[in-house]
Amino acid sequence: MPSIWKVLAFSVGLAVSGVGFAQNKAPETMPYTAVDHPEFVRASEASFLSDTDIVIGVSNVGVTKAYSGADLAQHGVVHDQMPDGPIAITW
Repeated sequence: MPSIWKVLAFSVGLAVSGVGFAQNKAPETMPYTAVDHPEFVRASEASFLSDTDIVIGVSNVGVTKAYSGADLAQHGVVHDQMPDGPIAITW
């Protein structure tokens, strides 16, 4: 029967080699194209949205914005600015 130290050394070796393998793998790129400079319209002009569409709303320092769930699903992330700094909206 192997000693506990041999088993632990073998286990640690597997863990270390697995970590090394994971670090050498090239990162996968997202299949999305981020929106970096979104354009907005007034809510009364947003005829492309229906009452059942999902939106994500953000409000801060008197500024309120809504991001279409469909657009977020297509693009993955929207980079935007609020009065106190940059934000990222993701779905």
